Amino acid sequence: MAMETKGISKLDLKRRNRKQILLAIRRAGMLARVDIAAKLSLTRAAVTIITNQMIAQNILEDLNSPLPAAADEPKKKGRRKTMIRINPTYRYILGAVIEEDHVCIGLSNLALEPVAQECLPLTDSTDLDEIVSFIVTASKRLVKKASLNAKQVLGLGVGIVPSRWEQMRAEKDEDEQVHFSKLCYLLEMELSLPVCAANAISLYAMANIGYGADACAEQLLLYGGANFHFATVADYALVGGIFANTALVDRIILCPGGEKAKGFPEGSVHAEMATPIVLKRMKKETGKEWTVDEANQAYTDGNEKIVAIMNEQLRKLATLIYNLCIGHRTSKVVLQKFRINDAQRAYLAQYFETLSPDPSELKIVYSPIDGDREFLAGCSLAAEKQFFELGGLQPSEKMM
Repeated sequence: MAMETKGISKLDLKRRNRKQILLAIRRAGMLARVDIAAKLSLTRAAVTIITNQMIAQNILEDLNSPLPAAADEPKKKGRRKTMIRINPTYRYILGAVIEEDHVCIGLSNLALEPVAQECLPLTDSTDLDEIVSFIVTASKRLVKKASLNAKQVLGLGVGIVPSRWEQMRAEKDEDEQVHFSKLCYLLEMELSLPVCAANAISLYAMANIGYGADACAEQLLLYGGANFHFATVADYALVGGIFANTALVDRIILCPGGEKAKGFPEGSVHAEMATPIVLKRMKKETGKEWTVDEANQAYTDGNEKIVAIMNEQLRKLATLIYNLCIGHRTSKVVLQKFRINDAQRAYLAQYFETLSPDPSELKIVYSPIDGDREFLAGCSLAAEKQFFELGGLQPSEKMM
Protein backbone atom coordinates (compact mmCIF):
# COMPACT_ATOMS: atom_id res chain seq x y z
CA MET A 1 0.00 0.00 0.00
CA ALA A 2 1.38 3.41 -0.90
CA MET A 3 2.28 5.64 2.01
CA GLU A 4 1.90 8.90 0.10
CA THR A 5 -0.08 11.76 1.59
CA LYS A 6 -0.71 15.05 -0.17
CA GLY A 7 2.65 16.60 -1.04
CA ILE A 8 4.85 14.53 1.22
CA SER A 9 5.08 10.84 2.14
CA LYS A 10 4.99 9.62 5.73
CA LEU A 11 8.55 8.38 5.34
CA ASP A 12 9.71 11.79 4.11
CA LEU A 13 7.96 13.46 7.04
CA LYS A 14 9.56 11.01 9.44
CA ARG A 15 13.01 11.68 7.99
CA ARG A 16 12.47 15.43 8.15
CA ASN A 17 11.43 15.38 11.81
CA ARG A 18 14.28 13.08 12.75
CA LYS A 19 16.74 15.25 10.84
CA GLN A 20 15.55 18.38 12.64
CA ILE A 21 15.92 16.66 16.01
CA LEU A 22 19.41 15.37 15.18
CA LEU A 23 20.56 18.79 13.97
CA ALA A 24 19.18 20.51 17.09
CA ILE A 25 20.96 18.03 19.37
CA ARG A 26 24.21 18.34 17.38
CA ARG A 27 24.14 22.13 17.60
CA ALA A 28 23.66 22.10 21.37
CA GLY A 29 25.81 19.05 22.10
CA MET A 30 22.99 17.58 24.18
CA LEU A 31 19.37 18.55 24.80
CA ALA A 32 16.37 17.63 26.91
CA ARG A 33 13.19 16.49 25.15
CA VAL A 34 11.23 19.52 26.37
CA ASP A 35 13.86 21.86 24.90
CA ILE A 36 13.84 19.98 21.58
CA ALA A 37 10.07 20.40 21.41
CA ALA A 38 10.34 24.13 22.13
CA LYS A 39 13.11 24.73 19.57
CA LEU A 40 11.36 22.83 16.77
CA SER A 41 7.71 23.70 17.57
CA LEU A 42 6.88 20.00 17.89
CA THR A 43 4.69 18.51 20.58
CA ARG A 44 6.44 16.91 23.54
CA ALA A 45 4.59 13.68 22.75
CA ALA A 46 5.94 13.63 19.17
CA VAL A 47 9.49 14.32 20.35
CA THR A 48 9.22 11.58 22.98
CA ILE A 49 8.04 9.03 20.41
CA ILE A 50 10.76 9.93 17.87
CA THR A 51 13.61 10.11 20.38
CA ASN A 52 12.55 6.85 22.02
CA GLN A 53 12.65 5.16 18.62
CA MET A 54 16.15 6.52 17.97
CA ILE A 55 17.31 5.48 21.43
CA ALA A 56 16.01 1.97 20.72
CA GLN A 57 18.00 2.02 17.46
CA ASN A 58 21.10 3.15 19.40
CA ILE A 59 21.24 6.40 17.39
CA LEU A 60 20.65 8.52 20.47
CA GLU A 61 21.77 8.10 24.06
CA ASP A 62 19.66 9.05 27.09
CA LEU A 63 22.34 10.20 29.49
CA ASN A 64 20.01 9.52 32.43
CA SER A 65 21.47 12.46 34.32
CA PRO A 66 18.91 15.12 35.23
CA LEU A 67 19.91 18.66 34.33
CA PRO A 68 20.52 20.62 37.56
CA ALA A 69 18.18 23.54 38.12
CA ALA A 70 19.62 27.05 38.13
CA ALA A 71 20.06 28.68 41.54
CA ASP A 72 17.38 31.30 40.85
CA GLU A 73 14.96 28.88 39.16
CA PRO A 74 11.77 28.21 41.14
CA LYS A 75 11.41 24.63 42.34
CA LYS A 76 9.00 22.55 40.31
CA LYS A 77 7.30 19.29 41.05
CA GLY A 78 7.63 16.30 38.78
CA ARG A 79 10.52 14.83 36.81
CA ARG A 80 13.57 16.93 36.05
CA LYS A 81 15.07 17.20 32.60
CA THR A 82 17.24 14.37 31.31
CA MET A 83 19.67 15.02 28.50
CA ILE A 84 19.91 13.27 25.14
CA ARG A 85 22.89 13.22 22.79
CA ILE A 86 23.86 11.55 19.52
CA ASN A 87 25.61 8.23 20.13
CA PRO A 88 29.04 8.84 18.56
CA THR A 89 29.66 5.12 18.01
CA TYR A 90 26.31 4.32 16.38
CA ARG A 91 28.13 4.16 13.07
CA TYR A 92 31.60 5.01 11.75
CA ILE A 93 32.67 7.05 8.73
CA LEU A 94 35.54 6.91 6.26
CA GLY A 95 36.98 10.17 5.04
CA ALA A 96 39.74 11.14 2.62
CA VAL A 97 41.31 14.37 1.41
CA ILE A 98 43.27 14.55 -1.84
CA GLU A 99 45.67 17.40 -1.14
CA GLU A 100 48.29 19.13 -3.29
CA ASP A 101 51.09 16.76 -2.24
CA HIS A 102 49.45 13.81 -0.46
CA VAL A 103 46.32 11.80 0.18
CA CYS A 104 45.11 11.44 3.76
CA ILE A 105 42.45 8.84 4.60
CA GLY A 106 41.05 7.83 7.95
CA LEU A 107 38.20 6.46 10.02
CA SER A 108 36.17 8.40 12.60
CA ASN A 109 33.01 8.07 14.64
CA LEU A 110 29.95 10.31 14.24
CA ALA A 111 31.49 12.93 16.54
CA LEU A 112 34.41 13.21 14.08
CA GLU A 113 36.76 11.72 16.66
CA PRO A 114 39.65 10.02 14.80
CA VAL A 115 40.09 6.26 15.05
CA ALA A 116 42.98 5.68 12.62
CA GLN A 117 44.48 7.17 9.47
CA GLU A 118 46.99 6.57 6.65
CA CYS A 119 48.73 8.89 4.19
CA LEU A 120 50.18 8.57 0.67
CA PRO A 121 52.72 11.14 -0.63
CA LEU A 122 51.93 12.36 -4.15
CA THR A 123 54.39 13.18 -6.91
CA ASP A 124 53.94 14.56 -10.41
CA SER A 125 53.85 10.97 -11.72
CA THR A 126 51.12 9.68 -9.37
CA ASP A 127 48.05 8.97 -11.48
CA LEU A 128 44.32 8.57 -10.78
CA ASP A 129 44.47 4.77 -10.66
CA GLU A 130 47.16 4.84 -7.97
CA ILE A 131 45.15 7.27 -5.85
CA VAL A 132 41.95 5.23 -6.20
CA SER A 133 43.84 2.02 -5.39
CA PHE A 134 45.33 3.56 -2.26
CA ILE A 135 41.98 4.89 -1.01
CA VAL A 136 40.34 1.49 -1.58
CA THR A 137 43.04 -0.64 0.05
CA ALA A 138 43.55 1.80 2.93
CA SER A 139 39.78 1.93 3.57
CA LYS A 140 39.60 -1.83 3.83
CA ARG A 141 42.64 -1.95 6.13
CA LEU A 142 41.26 0.72 8.42
CA VAL A 143 37.86 -0.95 8.74
CA LYS A 144 39.42 -4.36 9.38
CA LYS A 145 41.89 -2.95 11.91
CA ALA A 146 39.01 -1.38 13.85
CA SER A 147 37.17 -4.75 13.83
CA LEU A 148 34.15 -3.26 12.06
CA ASN A 149 31.85 -4.82 9.50
CA ALA A 150 30.39 -3.12 6.41
CA LYS A 151 27.06 -2.35 8.14
CA GLN A 152 28.85 -0.31 10.80
CA VAL A 153 30.34 2.09 8.20
CA LEU A 154 28.01 4.74 6.76
CA GLY A 155 30.14 5.56 3.74
CA LEU A 156 33.15 7.44 2.42
CA GLY A 157 33.45 11.20 1.96
CA VAL A 158 36.23 12.60 -0.22
CA GLY A 159 37.51 16.17 -0.39
CA ILE A 160 39.62 17.25 -3.37
CA VAL A 161 41.61 20.50 -3.44
CA PRO A 162 41.07 22.53 -6.65
CA SER A 163 44.60 21.91 -7.96
CA ARG A 164 43.72 18.18 -8.16
CA TRP A 165 40.28 18.53 -9.76
CA GLU A 166 41.40 17.91 -13.33
CA GLN A 167 43.34 14.80 -12.35
CA MET A 168 40.30 13.49 -10.45
CA ARG A 169 38.14 13.95 -13.59
CA ALA A 170 35.98 16.72 -12.20
CA GLU A 171 32.95 17.74 -14.25
CA LYS A 172 31.02 21.01 -14.25
CA ASP A 173 27.27 21.17 -14.70
CA GLU A 174 25.29 23.95 -16.38
CA ASP A 175 25.44 25.98 -13.15
CA GLU A 176 29.26 25.72 -13.08
CA GLN A 177 29.12 23.47 -10.02
CA VAL A 178 31.87 20.86 -9.81
CA HIS A 179 31.01 17.16 -9.47
CA PHE A 180 33.16 14.04 -9.12
CA SER A 181 30.75 11.36 -10.33
CA LYS A 182 33.48 9.35 -12.10
CA LEU A 183 35.68 9.20 -9.00
CA CYS A 184 32.71 8.28 -6.81
CA TYR A 185 31.70 5.52 -9.24
CA LEU A 186 35.20 3.99 -9.25
CA LEU A 187 35.35 3.98 -5.45
CA GLU A 188 31.81 2.67 -4.96
CA MET A 189 32.47 -0.23 -7.31
CA GLU A 190 35.46 -1.33 -5.21
CA LEU A 191 34.15 -0.58 -1.72
CA SER A 192 30.42 -1.34 -2.02
CA LEU A 193 29.79 1.74 0.14
CA PRO A 194 28.10 5.08 -0.60
CA VAL A 195 30.75 7.58 -1.73
CA CYS A 196 30.36 11.37 -2.00
CA ALA A 197 32.98 13.94 -3.01
CA ALA A 198 33.29 17.73 -3.02
CA ASN A 199 35.67 20.67 -2.85
CA ALA A 200 38.04 20.05 0.07
CA ILE A 201 38.03 23.74 1.01
CA SER A 202 34.29 23.69 1.71
CA LEU A 203 34.68 20.47 3.67
CA TYR A 204 37.49 21.91 5.80
CA ALA A 205 35.12 24.75 6.73
CA MET A 206 32.32 22.28 7.48
CA ALA A 207 34.53 20.11 9.68
CA ASN A 208 35.79 23.16 11.58
CA ILE A 209 32.34 24.48 12.53
CA GLY A 210 32.29 22.86 15.95
CA TYR A 211 29.19 22.53 18.12
CA GLY A 212 28.22 22.80 21.77
CA ALA A 213 28.85 25.48 24.36
CA ASP A 214 31.90 27.06 22.68
CA ALA A 215 30.58 26.96 19.11
CA CYS A 216 30.75 29.95 16.77
CA ALA A 217 27.80 30.19 14.37
CA GLU A 218 29.51 32.67 12.02
CA GLN A 219 33.09 32.09 10.94
CA LEU A 220 35.40 32.00 7.96
CA LEU A 221 38.01 29.48 6.86
CA LEU A 222 41.08 30.70 4.99
CA TYR A 223 43.15 28.09 3.16
CA GLY A 224 46.79 28.89 2.44
CA GLY A 225 48.19 26.23 0.15
CA ALA A 226 49.79 26.97 -3.22
CA ASN A 227 46.68 29.07 -3.90
CA PHE A 228 44.46 30.89 -1.42
CA HIS A 229 40.81 29.86 -0.91
CA PHE A 230 38.12 30.70 1.60
CA ALA A 231 34.70 29.50 2.69
CA THR A 232 32.24 31.16 5.07
CA VAL A 233 29.84 29.73 7.62
CA ALA A 234 26.64 31.46 8.76
CA ASP A 235 24.23 30.02 11.31
CA TYR A 236 26.28 26.79 11.40
CA ALA A 237 25.88 26.20 7.65
CA LEU A 238 28.17 26.72 4.66
CA VAL A 239 27.28 29.84 2.70
CA GLY A 240 26.54 28.62 -0.81
CA GLY A 241 26.83 24.98 0.28
CA ILE A 242 29.62 22.60 -0.69
CA PHE A 243 29.54 23.88 -4.29
CA ALA A 244 30.36 27.52 -3.49
CA ASN A 245 33.29 29.12 -5.34
CA THR A 246 36.15 29.23 -2.84
CA ALA A 247 38.81 30.71 -5.15
CA LEU A 248 37.65 34.33 -5.29
CA VAL A 249 39.95 35.44 -2.47
CA ASP A 250 42.95 34.90 -4.77
CA ARG A 251 41.81 37.85 -6.91
CA ILE A 252 41.30 40.35 -4.09
CA ILE A 253 43.53 43.42 -4.56
CA LEU A 254 45.73 43.62 -1.49
CA CYS A 255 48.39 46.11 -2.66
CA PRO A 256 47.19 48.33 -5.55
CA GLY A 257 49.86 48.51 -8.26
CA GLY A 258 51.84 45.78 -6.55
CA GLU A 259 53.28 42.45 -7.72
CA LYS A 260 52.20 40.91 -11.01
CA ALA A 261 51.14 37.33 -11.72
CA LYS A 262 49.78 35.95 -14.98
CA GLY A 263 46.00 35.82 -14.97
CA PHE A 264 45.63 37.86 -11.75
CA PRO A 265 45.27 41.61 -11.04
CA GLU A 266 48.37 43.53 -9.98
CA GLY A 267 48.80 43.42 -6.23
CA SER A 268 46.29 40.58 -5.84
CA VAL A 269 46.42 38.10 -2.97
CA HIS A 270 47.80 35.48 -5.35
CA ALA A 271 50.49 37.76 -6.79
CA GLU A 272 51.56 38.99 -3.36
CA MET A 273 51.16 35.94 -1.13
CA ALA A 274 51.03 32.60 -2.98
CA THR A 275 53.66 30.26 -1.51
CA PRO A 276 55.55 29.57 -4.78
CA ILE A 277 55.79 33.33 -5.44
CA VAL A 278 57.09 34.07 -1.94
CA LEU A 279 59.71 31.33 -2.25
CA LYS A 280 60.87 32.84 -5.56
CA ARG A 281 61.13 36.21 -3.81
CA MET A 282 63.34 34.63 -1.17
CA LYS A 283 65.57 33.11 -3.85
CA LYS A 284 65.92 36.50 -5.52
CA GLU A 285 66.93 38.15 -2.22
CA THR A 286 69.30 35.45 -0.98
CA GLY A 287 70.52 33.69 -4.14
CA LYS A 288 69.43 30.21 -3.02
CA GLU A 289 66.42 27.90 -3.30
CA TRP A 290 64.18 27.60 -0.24
CA THR A 291 61.53 25.19 0.99
CA VAL A 292 58.84 26.31 3.44
CA ASP A 293 60.45 24.32 6.27
CA GLU A 294 63.88 25.80 5.54
CA ALA A 295 62.47 29.31 5.46
CA ASN A 296 60.68 28.78 8.78
CA GLN A 297 63.89 27.57 10.38
CA ALA A 298 65.78 30.55 8.97
CA TYR A 299 63.12 32.83 10.47
CA THR A 300 63.64 31.19 13.87
CA ASP A 301 67.41 31.53 13.47
CA GLY A 302 67.07 35.25 12.77
CA ASN A 303 68.13 35.36 9.10
CA GLU A 304 67.56 39.06 8.44
CA LYS A 305 66.45 38.78 4.81
CA ILE A 306 64.08 35.90 5.49
CA VAL A 307 62.66 37.60 8.61
CA ALA A 308 62.00 40.78 6.60
CA ILE A 309 60.22 38.91 3.81
CA MET A 310 58.19 36.75 6.18
CA ASN A 311 57.13 39.65 8.40
CA GLU A 312 55.94 41.52 5.33
CA GLN A 313 53.88 38.47 4.37
CA LEU A 314 52.45 38.18 7.87
CA ARG A 315 51.38 41.83 7.79
CA LYS A 316 49.63 41.22 4.47
CA LEU A 317 47.97 38.12 5.92
CA ALA A 318 46.74 40.08 8.95
CA THR A 319 45.32 42.76 6.64
CA LEU A 320 43.59 40.14 4.49
CA ILE A 321 42.08 38.43 7.55
CA TYR A 322 40.80 41.73 8.93
CA ASN A 323 39.20 42.72 5.62
CA LEU A 324 37.56 39.31 5.20
CA CYS A 325 36.17 39.44 8.74
CA ILE A 326 34.67 42.89 8.16
CA GLY A 327 33.39 42.09 4.66
CA HIS A 328 31.71 38.85 5.72
CA ARG A 329 30.62 39.90 9.22
CA THR A 330 32.44 37.09 10.93
CA SER A 331 34.20 37.25 14.27
CA LYS A 332 36.32 34.13 13.85
CA VAL A 333 38.81 33.08 11.17
CA VAL A 334 40.16 29.53 10.98
CA LEU A 335 43.52 29.21 9.22
CA GLN A 336 43.94 25.93 7.33
CA LYS A 337 47.19 24.76 5.74
CA PHE A 338 49.30 27.65 7.00
CA ARG A 339 52.75 26.28 7.73
CA ILE A 340 54.00 28.97 10.09
CA ASN A 341 55.87 28.45 13.34
CA ASP A 342 55.22 29.80 16.84
CA ALA A 343 57.37 32.90 16.34
CA GLN A 344 55.48 33.79 13.15
CA ARG A 345 52.12 33.19 14.85
CA ALA A 346 53.14 35.56 17.62
CA TYR A 347 54.11 38.27 15.10
CA LEU A 348 50.83 37.79 13.22
CA ALA A 349 48.79 38.14 16.42
CA GLN A 350 50.74 41.22 17.49
CA TYR A 351 50.31 42.97 14.16
CA PHE A 352 46.64 41.99 13.93
CA GLU A 353 45.99 43.80 17.20
CA THR A 354 47.18 47.03 15.60
CA LEU A 355 44.52 46.78 12.87
CA SER A 356 41.41 46.27 14.98
CA PRO A 357 39.99 48.86 17.40
CA ASP A 358 38.86 45.94 19.55
CA PRO A 359 40.98 42.84 18.78
CA SER A 360 38.90 40.76 21.22
CA GLU A 361 35.99 40.93 18.75
CA LEU A 362 38.02 39.21 15.99
CA LYS A 363 39.55 35.83 16.70
CA ILE A 364 42.20 33.92 14.72
CA VAL A 365 42.49 30.18 15.33
CA TYR A 366 44.49 27.45 13.64
CA SER A 367 42.58 24.48 12.30
CA PRO A 368 42.72 21.43 14.59
CA ILE A 369 42.16 19.15 11.59
CA ASP A 370 45.41 20.00 9.84
CA GLY A 371 48.14 17.45 9.13
CA ASP A 372 47.21 13.82 9.75
CA ARG A 373 43.66 14.82 10.80
CA GLU A 374 42.76 16.36 7.43
CA PHE A 375 40.70 13.29 6.51
CA LEU A 376 38.04 14.53 8.96
CA ALA A 377 36.98 16.99 6.23
CA GLY A 378 35.88 13.99 4.16
CA CYS A 379 34.24 12.40 7.21
CA SER A 380 32.16 15.55 7.74
CA LEU A 381 30.71 15.22 4.22
CA ALA A 382 29.84 11.54 4.65
CA ALA A 383 28.23 12.25 8.04
CA GLU A 384 26.14 15.05 6.52
CA LYS A 385 25.00 13.07 3.48
CA GLN A 386 24.64 9.59 4.96
CA PHE A 387 23.41 10.39 8.46
CA PHE A 388 22.02 13.85 9.17
CA GLU A 389 20.26 14.47 5.84
CA LEU A 390 18.62 11.04 6.12
CA GLY A 391 17.53 11.57 9.71
CA GLY A 392 19.66 8.63 10.80
CA LEU A 393 17.73 6.33 8.48
CA GLN A 394 19.43 4.37 5.74
CA PRO A 395 18.07 4.99 2.20
CA SER A 396 16.44 1.54 2.09
CA GLU A 397 15.06 1.64 5.65
CA LYS A 398 11.29 1.38 5.94
CA MET A 399 8.84 2.85 8.39
CA MET A 400 8.88 1.31 11.87
